[in-house]
Amino acid sequence: MTQKKETLRLRNFLLAAFFAGLTAVGGILSIPVPPMPFTMQSFFVLMSGLFLGPKFGPLSQVIYIMMGLAGAPILAGGAGGIHHIFAPSFGFLIAYIPVSWVAGMLGSFIKPDQDGPAALYVKYLLVCLAATVVLYAIGLPAFYFNMYYVMGTPLSLTRVFQLSLIPFIIPDFIKAAVAAGLACKTVTALRGAGLR
Repeated sequence: MTQKKETLRLRNFLLAAFFAGLTAVGGILSIPVPPMPFTMQSFFVLMSGLFLGPKFGPLSQVIYIMMGLAGAPILAGGAGGIHHIFAPSFGFLIAYIPVSWVAGMLGSFIKPDQDGPAALYVKYLLVCLAATVVLYAIGLPAFYFNMYYVMGTPLSLTRVFQLSLIPFIIPDFIKAAVAAGLACKTVTALRGAGLR
């Protein structure tokens, strides 16, 4: 491995740790609305994939989740500990890994130098929305499972949507839109500098 590749690899590991920290900050700064708080975490999860790609983006989320389950008070609302696997929001937490991977994988196919600003933004927005769909595809069934089988609270499908989907749709769309806008500027610049 050349010196340049080693330096790039080290930089990516450091950035993965950095994005794990950002995800933690996004969870600590939350609005505690039961049964799931509003946080900025999904925004940083999207950015981890867009910035770091399909390998180191998910790694950042693995680091974050492992630290949280190990007891560090970095999960949503400053929580931490292995017992969090029984929380209604745990499925959304685990989904951060594939969400980051999808954002990184789909984002890697975008060629910033081949599109105008508007087309580039639309492509990044579609990537972010696709990754957000993955978040709900994993998080909603897990929410139902933990509410029903762990907490002993039977819920209808309508109630699941009312509690864990409808209140978050607009905020998550806004986060996806902002992430796409930042990606247009920053990811393009990183690629131009040979850092992405």
